[in-house]
Amino acid sequence: MIKANDRTDALAVGRITAGLTGESRRSAHLFDLEDDAGTAGFVLARCGSELPLPDIEWLTLGMGMPCERCLGVGGATDQALLRRELGA
Repeated sequence: MIKANDRTDALAVGRITAGLTGESRRSAHLFDLEDDAGTAGFVLARCGSELPLPDIEWLTLGMGMPCERCLGVGGATDQALLRRELGA
């Protein structure tokens, strides 16, 4: 998880847990987690996918096949944070 210094939210990576859907649908989504994220039992990925909290496998950065739509929505600041976290 990445926490930006100037924001109160965090960036997390997660996908549907194995066995709940086909492998081709288990892409790693980006989630902007705010203090009140997941209060309804679901979290919203940047691409618009809504995943139920109990069904999410949280990943470390660099794991899983990334959701291209989530990556495309990310801003330049977030991309720089990801590169720094990954050591790139």
